[in-house]
Amino acid sequence: MDKYRQYVCAQLQGINEKPDLVLDKLAWYISELLKWNQSVNLTSITDPNECWEKHIQDSLLVLPYIFQAEKMLDIGSGAGLPAIPVKISCPEMYIVSVDKVRKKVNFQNHCKRHLSLHRFEAINANILNLKSYENSFDVVVARAVASLEMLVKMGAAYIKPGGRLLALKGRIDQDELEAGSQAGKSNALELEQVIHTTLKPSMAERTLVIMRHI
Repeated sequence: MDKYRQYVCAQLQGINEKPDLVLDKLAWYISELLKWNQSVNLTSITDPNECWEKHIQDSLLVLPYIFQAEKMLDIGSGAGLPAIPVKISCPEMYIVSVDKVRKKVNFQNHCKRHLSLHRFEAINANILNLKSYENSFDVVVARAVASLEMLVKMGAAYIKPGGRLLALKGRIDQDELEAGSQAGKSNALELEQVIHTTLKPSMAERTLVIMRHI
């Protein structure tokens, strides 16, 4: 097993009892992502190893904080990140993945069919237009989508009482954290944790911001 898969395998420990099967499905996902990307613009990353790190490993940073959740919403999921890697890793979860770009949602539905991702919905819509899903999710996630303040305003309505918002970001400065925290106070969200970590082997910085619905 190459080092890129090993790093992802380590993330799966205690989450999934069949990491080899998960890794095979993730490898298929990367292969299809790069194949589609030749004709449909899905990602700026074209190296498979970099996909393992910058897409898969990055997406799975949320696993320790969501793997016991029952329902997850992914806002602005693009090609299905983190929704599809999380679903492959936690097949029992019900996941709704939302993006405004139809071609990206088409790719997600292609993956859904091939990988038999049950209890997975890929929806082509603006997140602000999904009123029927309000107060429905244990966890709402977003990866590299808007500022924390804007994400709070977009996602708060969809979180159940006691549920959480998880924002996957690169570096985040104190001003953005404070603006997000203030927006949270107006939307019944309280800043719970700010987790700083790195991706391997590049050591690129990542920040996971967790806010709880109070």
